[in-house]
Order: sequence, then C-alpha cells, then structure tokens
Amino acid sequence: MRILAIYISLSLTSFAMAAERPNFLVILVDDMGYSDPQCFGGEIHTPNLNQLADNGVRFSQFYNCARCCPTRASLLTGSYPHRVGLGRNGRTMDLNAPTIAGLLKESGYQTAMTGKWHLSELAATSAGQDRIGWMNHQVDLGIPFADPQSYPRQRGFDQYYGVIWGVVDFFDPFSLVHNDEPVTDVADDYYLTDAITNYSVKYIEDFDKSDKDPFFLYVAYTAPHWPLHAKPEVIQKYDGQYDAGWDQLKKDRFERQRKLKLFPGSIPVEPVQDRGVSWDSLSTPEKEYQANKFEVHAAMVDSVDQGIGRIVEALKETGEFENTVIFFLSDNGASPEIPGYAGYDRNGETRDGRTAQREKELKLPENRDKLGSDESYTGLGPAWANAANSPLKYWKKESYEGGCRTPFIVHWPAGLKGSAGSITRDLGHVMDIAPTCLELAGEKPADDFSMDGVSMVNALTGETLNNDRMLFFEHNGGRAARHRQWKISALAGQPWELYNLDKDPAETTNMMEDQPQRYEELKYRWEDWLAQMPQAGLLKSVPSDKQAEPIANQPVKMTCAFSSLAHNGVLVAQGGSQQGVSLHLRDKKLTFNVRINSKLTEITTPALEGDGPFEVEAMLAEGGKLHLSVNDKVLATGNCGSLIPVQPQDGLSIKEDSQSNVGAYGDNFKYGGKVTDVKVRGLNIRSAKPEGRKVSKQEPAPNFIVILTDDQGWGTTSIPYDPEIRQSASDFFQTPNIERIANAGMRFTQAYSAHPNCSPSRAALLTGISPAAMHMSDIVDRHGGRLYQGNKLKPPRHVDDLDSNLDTIPELLKLHNRAYRSAHFGKWHLNGNGPEDHGFDESDGPTGNREGTVPSNLPDDPKRAFSMTRSSVRFMERQVREGHPFYLQVSHYATHLGYQATSETIAELKDRKPGRRHTSVAYGSMIEDLDRSLGDLLDAVERLGISDNTYIIYTADNGTYPTEDPGNINGPLRGSKATLWEAGVRVPMMLVGPGIKSGSISRAPAIGWDILPTICEIVGIEKLDERVEGGSLLPVLMRKQNAQVQRSREELYFHWPHYQHEKKSKPDSTVIAGNFKLHYFWESKEVQLFDLSRDLAEKTDVSAEYPEITQQLHRKLMQYLSEIDAQLPEVNSKYSPETDPALQP
Repeated sequence: MRILAIYISLSLTSFAMAAERPNFLVILVDDMGYSDPQCFGGEIHTPNLNQLADNGVRFSQFYNCARCCPTRASLLTGSYPHRVGLGRNGRTMDLNAPTIAGLLKESGYQTAMTGKWHLSELAATSAGQDRIGWMNHQVDLGIPFADPQSYPRQRGFDQYYGVIWGVVDFFDPFSLVHNDEPVTDVADDYYLTDAITNYSVKYIEDFDKSDKDPFFLYVAYTAPHWPLHAKPEVIQKYDGQYDAGWDQLKKDRFERQRKLKLFPGSIPVEPVQDRGVSWDSLSTPEKEYQANKFEVHAAMVDSVDQGIGRIVEALKETGEFENTVIFFLSDNGASPEIPGYAGYDRNGETRDGRTAQREKELKLPENRDKLGSDESYTGLGPAWANAANSPLKYWKKESYEGGCRTPFIVHWPAGLKGSAGSITRDLGHVMDIAPTCLELAGEKPADDFSMDGVSMVNALTGETLNNDRMLFFEHNGGRAARHRQWKISALAGQPWELYNLDKDPAETTNMMEDQPQRYEELKYRWEDWLAQMPQAGLLKSVPSDKQAEPIANQPVKMTCAFSSLAHNGVLVAQGGSQQGVSLHLRDKKLTFNVRINSKLTEITTPALEGDGPFEVEAMLAEGGKLHLSVNDKVLATGNCGSLIPVQPQDGLSIKEDSQSNVGAYGDNFKYGGKVTDVKVRGLNIRSAKPEGRKVSKQEPAPNFIVILTDDQGWGTTSIPYDPEIRQSASDFFQTPNIERIANAGMRFTQAYSAHPNCSPSRAALLTGISPAAMHMSDIVDRHGGRLYQGNKLKPPRHVDDLDSNLDTIPELLKLHNRAYRSAHFGKWHLNGNGPEDHGFDESDGPTGNREGTVPSNLPDDPKRAFSMTRSSVRFMERQVREGHPFYLQVSHYATHLGYQATSETIAELKDRKPGRRHTSVAYGSMIEDLDRSLGDLLDAVERLGISDNTYIIYTADNGTYPTEDPGNINGPLRGSKATLWEAGVRVPMMLVGPGIKSGSISRAPAIGWDILPTICEIVGIEKLDERVEGGSLLPVLMRKQNAQVQRSREELYFHWPHYQHEKKSKPDSTVIAGNFKLHYFWESKEVQLFDLSRDLAEKTDVSAEYPEITQQLHRKLMQYLSEIDAQLPEVNSKYSPETDPALQP
C-alpha cells in the first residue's frame, strides 16, 4: 500500500480533546434541486432531512462544483477539482492526491464508502469488444470497470460498496462493486438507493460491535440522477401533485423559501427557463407525461430521505448519533439532461433484453405506465430542472447559482449546542468539508498538498466565517467568481455577466454596465486563479467571450477540416443534449448531429475514401433542412423539422464533445487526428428584430453593401468571371480588390443585368420587378432625337421616374426592422425626387451621369470613386457606433464613358506591358482606380469588425461600350451595352457573406432583380409585391444539393423596344431557358435561337435545328410580354428609308 508522506499533528483541538473524536457521516445526493427538500422550500416529503435541519445548521449559500466528478474530487481532497485532474467530467482523480479518507485513516479512523464513486475513467474497449453489451450486463469482457488502482479502497477507504461509473440503472446497475470485486448479479427486487442505505446501516451496526476508533462514512446516493427510476408505491404518493406544471412549482417553492427566510421576499425571480418548451404550449397528454416525470423525481428524493432516516436511526440505536457530524449536500443542481441512445450506460435494453424506452417512446400511450420502471430511461429536462432549483438560474453543469448552489446541512448534537436550528448566510464550499473534518479530528492537512478549502468550525459553533475570500468556478468553459456579494458568471463560450447576489441571488439583472471596474477586478482574479491551476493549459474549452456564436433561430453552418479517416471521434460540437450541433466520425462515416429540444436528428455519409485532409461543411437551413458536404460534394441530406429555437448553453468544443453530448456517442469520444479551420456560425437569416424591438448585440441583423458599377461588362478585370473561359478575364487590367471579393465569396458565371441600359437595370435591382413590367424600358429623360424618330418602328414612351409606390430594398428592410439605416452614394439616375423618396436616409441626391464626368473630379477623385467611398465609410462607422444594421448602396460612375483616372495610375499602366487583347490605358486606369477605392471600402469593413455579419453584393448595371482594345472588352461575348446580345446584359456578379463559401463558383443563372428577394430571405421578409419576378439566390449561395433559384417564371426575359444606332441595336426581346437563348427582332419579325452552352458568342442560329424549342420559346416570350403589359414598339406609318437614322451615314 502506498505510504503518503503526510505530517500528522499530535496536538488535538479543543473539540477532539473534550471527549472522544467525532465520527463523520457525509451524505452526498446526486442532481438534487436546491429547493427539493422541504427544509429548503420543497413539497417533497423529507421529514428526516427536516429533522436534521431543525437541529443542525443550514447554509443558504453553500457551493459545489456544478457537476458530478468535480464535486466529488473537491469533497474528498479539499481542493479545487482542477488541482487533482477533475476539471472535467469522466476522468480519473490524481492518484497522488491525498483524500480525507486517507488522511483520517492514517490518524486512526475507520473509513468506508457506499454509493457512487465516479472518480475513475471508465475502461476503454477495443473495436472488437461489445461495449454496449458489456454495459447492459449481456457480455462479460473479463476486464475491470476502470483502473483498480483508482478504486475507493486504494484511495483511503477500508470498505466499499457501490458503483464505479456515474450513470447507472437503479434496478440493475452497471459497474457495481463490493470492495474491489464486481457484483455480477442482483436480486429481482433490487433498488440501488435501498442497497446503499442497507450497506450503510450494516456498516454502522458492525462498527458498534467492534472496539475500534471513530469512523468516516461517505454515503453517495445516485438519486435523483437520471434515469428516473423509483419504486411504484413511492411514485404513487405523488400522483397528481405536479399537474399544475413547472411554473406553478417554482412560484410555490419560492413563496415557501421566502417564509423560511432563505431569501428576501423582494428579490426578482424569473419565469422558468424552459428552453423554448413552455408549459402552456403543451398538449394535455404531454402535460400529463411531464407531470408524471416529476412524480418519479419526487419519489426518488423521498426514497433517499427514507434511507437517511434509517441511517440516523442506526446511529441512535448504536449510541453513535450524538457524536457523529453529519454533512448533507448535493453534487450539483437539478439536471436538464434527457439521455439519448447509446450515450451513457445503456443502449436501450435491460439485462434480459427488454427495451428501456427513451423520452420519445415513453410519451406513447402504450408505454406511459413504464415511466419510472426498468423499462424506462429518461430525465427531467430543463424546465423541471430550473423549477427544482427555485429561484436560482439555470441548472446542473452551469456556474450560475442553479448549477453550483446546494442545500447544505450540518448536524452534530455534541457540538452544535448554541447554533442548532439556525440558518447561516456564511459562504461555504464543498472543498471546506475536508479541512473541517481534519480540524474536528485534531489533524492538519498534508504538508505536501495544498488544500484550497477552509475549515467551517467557526460557523458550527455560532461564530462567523471569513466571508472575504474569493470562490472560483470553471467547468467545460462555464465559469464564475464570487467575492462577498458580487459574482461574475458566464456560460461556455458566452460573455461574462455581473450580479449582486445580496439583492439578486437569482441572477436576473446584469450589472456590467453599472459596475465595469468591479467586473474587471473579478475577471482578473479569476484569470489569475485559473492560471495557477495545474491543468490550466489543458482547459481549451474555456473560450474567449466570443468563441461560440449565436446559432438560435437562424440557419447554422458548421465547417472544419480533418486530417485522416484513421481515427474515430467528435470533430467539433457546439451545444449539448438539449440544443446543439456536432460532427463525428465513426468507421469512416461522417455524421452531422442536430439536437432540438433534446430530439436528435442525424444524417450520415457513406464510408469516405482517400488520404485526407477532408473539408467538411454541414448546414442546418430554413425549415430544418440538413445537408452534409465533404470536399464540396453533398453526401447526405435530411430534415430535422426546424431551426434551433434556443441558444445552446454548452459552448464550442474541438476534437471532443467536452460537455453534455449532442450526438449518440460516449463522453470521451475524442478524435485523434487534426481538426482545423473550425467555424460554427449562425447565418442571421432570422436575426432581424420585429418592428420597434431593440437590436441585441448578440443577435445582430445583417448589414448589406451593394456595389453597383456602371457599364462594366464581362472580361474587364483580372479575375475570370468563368474560370473555364480564358477571355472572361483581362490580360492587361489588374484589379486585386475585385479579386478579393471574388475569392471571399461566390461568383456567378451566368449573371445578367435586368436590362442593357442604366436606369432600367437600377430600378429592377431596387424593386425586384422587371423593367418591362415597370414600363421603364430606356434611361430616364431620353425621348427625342433620332433614337425615337424616323425609324421603322416607333419606340414606346417609357416611364421617367422610379414609382414611389414601389417597395425598394431599404424600404422593406426598415418596415421589417426599424433599426435599419440606409444610404445611397453615387449615380442614382432614376429621378423620382432622388433616393430619400425611396427609403434612403442619406444620399448624394438625384444624380445622373454628369456628376461622374465633371472635370472638377480631377486630379484626385476620378469618377468620384474615392469621395463616394469616404462617404460610405463614414456612414458605416456611424452605424456601427450607434448599433444600427444598414443597407449601403455604392453606385459607381466608373466605368461609364467619360473616362477619368489619376495621373499616377495612368503612368503605371503606360509602363506596363500591354496585353494581347487589352491595351487601353484610359479604360484600364479608370477601372484600376475604381478597384483601389473598393480596397478602401473592404478595408473599412474589416477594420470595423463587421465582416462576419455583412453581405457584399458586387454587380454592374449592364455591359461595356466597345473600346479601342484589339480584343473584345466584353470577353468572347457578342454585342455591347444597349443590346440584348450577351455582351449587353451578361455582367459580373459576386456575393460575399455569412455562410457563403470562399472562392465558390455557381453556374446557376442569376439576374439583377434577384437581389431584392435574396436580401429579403436573408432577413426573413416573406411577403413581397406580387410583381416581383426575382427569386432568392440563397439556396445557391448556401450550396444546397440541386439548388435552384425559385422565380415566378423559370425563364429569364429581357425587353428592349428601342434603338441605339451607334451599337446597331434595334428593338429586340429575348428569353433564356436552360442552354437556349431566343431573340425576337421586332423590325424583321425574325426569330434566332442560340445554344449558349456551345456558342456563347451567339454566332450560329440553331432555330432550324430546333424548331420545336424555337416555337415554344417564342410563344412563351410573347405570352410573358402580354402578361406584364409590356410596352411594345409600333409600326411607324410615316416611315421612309430616306429618313431612317440607321441608313444615314
């Protein structure tokens, strides 16, 4: 046996010298709510605990470590659990740490333990071993449950009867041990709570028969930890008592607590924290089921109390009662957990093969009577747990009061003469029990081990403890620190909060803004404490305040890369057994797990192949749609029914699920390879607040920046719009910042402006309605001259102003969420009294083309590119400072005719080697200055820290005019601006933002009027003008399997009933359907059909080859124009070839 190097003091305290040294009885219950016992406000029948409280000392502010293993380690060692290797659940306590049992044994005490050990990591099993069958008692693997050197008898106890593992069936427990030997079978009427009591009583009786020194008996009940198992006759006692639900229970308990003076009556108390499942929302059968669950919980507590009564009676009968110090407490608050399948100690079967039904099946009428029996396996859930912890916040595992404050009673007839029956508000912690026992036994802690706890002897004799010390908490990233009445608390991955527990023990009012210096001091001291803990460097689950992002009520995207298929385990997890998402690998198959209100949905890929690394993207989208992609291939899909309704309490874990498990895997299912590039983020689809609601910093509505360039066609930048077409990039112009946009998001290779001219395409972008339907078929204020007179056909008189009755993007955003602010800088060109009459808060006014070409722009502000950017940056800075989401439209004048550029850029291009296709210094300098201004804008977005919540949309209003370049400025495309050939309407389009994969490319057709519905879907606007023809691009942006844009019509339609003689452009209407594009020329009534998949340059008319397709598309085009009441060109009855502008020199 290992000999501890312990210095034992021979001098006894006054307590030990007055008579014989006292016995110690520590009774630890499992997952009991703070208000469960009657003496702490509950209604559950606990007469024996009441009697201990009435004749002992109750601590109203006593703390544990919020979870099973850490509390047990702290109790036995008198230290913070981190000091002995138990900062996390499920590990083995440091074998070199001295325990109170060992110290007292060295001092001559007899020591024994009964019940739950849970300080030994469960033995590992190989892939070929039936672990589940072993835990179900169906297979004997011939291995110990854990390392025997970590068992209780090697940690200071003479005798032991109990369970090594932490979660067990009450009627047939796994890992049952007597001393060091496994107990392989139990009686038919076995019930673990009674067995623990029986062994404890027998130990006391046997002790009395011997002439031995005092005893230290540690009784660790497993109740009322789930599974909810109780004897039927005890359950019957509580029939119907909880039919009023958890809200009423919390209210009633607090009223009793107030009368007991456990809390002031004036403190604020929050409603039950139900994680989105309110009592009133339940059906009658569901309410009955939920009430029955708490009846079983109450019966479990009742049975524990009966057991305590029997143990106390044994002490009385043996004459040991008077001089036995009894400590009673719980290891943590009531538990919100509802066990899943194969995640704990059972896989849904009893020893003889009967099904142990889980939560979902127990709700079925045919299984309702099984609740509480060995054919059931479930837990309370969050709402009941929070009510059981009345009035405290949260539950087991959290470092808020509901997780770490416990009912605590000390009873000692021989030593509490003056303080019996009192309630003290002195602060205490489970680690104080060991030094208290040592002082009462006349001993001292070991010299070579630091106990963090302090003796509570003063409090037991009616004096006051030193309440000036700090208490620290940390478990799985949840954390807290308390000093006097002040406490900082935080959930894993969430920011700190500050509370005054004297006035607000339920932690309802965050005082951070009122007491920033106090917060900083407490945080500093907590960080200093954590750094001193031996395992501080291993506590990777203690995140920064911003590590775990909000994911509730919005689509969620989870991405990572993992190195190899050679390992199994969890790659990444956020959340736990109630709400959350995780990815795990098992047998080369990848699974995406989603928990919603404890229900688990999984989608799994086929077995993966290859050497890695593997890039993973998992998506929970609107409507609960799931998809799982590996290396850009969608390999699994499914549906979980909805988004996650409540922000998970568990934080972010990498290479393990370090908290309660999201998926159906064990507690230590760790991935052994490398996991990198982890990101779990909400896409903010639903984050915009209803009208009038204050914007939360944790749930920001997204920002939108639309960059609209002028006359910028295909092939005008250094980034190829279609990587498969070399001519879609310039071989001379350099645009690194446009490349930044492309590389950060998705490029659309087949994107179109809604019209081949400025004004109509701009109107369509803002309204989502086609220009033809708005009768805005040409630019505003252009009606006379040879474009309208002398032609074969008379063009229609089009609309000159953007209709103020049409809803624009900024107007819709502000109707949906009043917090939005909007600005338009640059070219408006829509008349209608300017941007402010159409939803914009700020603008340059009703500008047109002129402002972009005035000589005063030079030399420093060509095409006003830089001044527009400065205005945009100032606008963004102001909105970020004031906390407003925003819509910003930057409508550049470049690259319209009237070229302007800085002299420096012109000189740079003159010195550059010309390309084979592009050589224009004038055009190139202009677009490169535009690009530089874009760099300033992008830099500001990054500097303001809004990149992760901002969508950037880059596109152009139409194609480019011909230039003097040797090659086509529009790449391989035919035509130019003011024509419906591809060069007139095919434009760059790139989108960047949350959930959009960097560097991705889409070949789905997109058009300018898709932008409005895309933005609307992102923020959750559903009702749009019925004339909106666009469809949301979001399914494509999220790269859903077989994603398509859902528009009111499948085809894309364009209508140009005008002339542009310089471009040889005549009235033309077109329709694009799949690979085919049909032109109808109004003058000649000719129809031409092109297959864009083979002939992007539109050189070869294939109408004769595909007559049926030609007829079908022509018919659809005419029907479309009729349906939208499009303005059509009319025959000019006065036409003469002599006056035809097209025939004039």
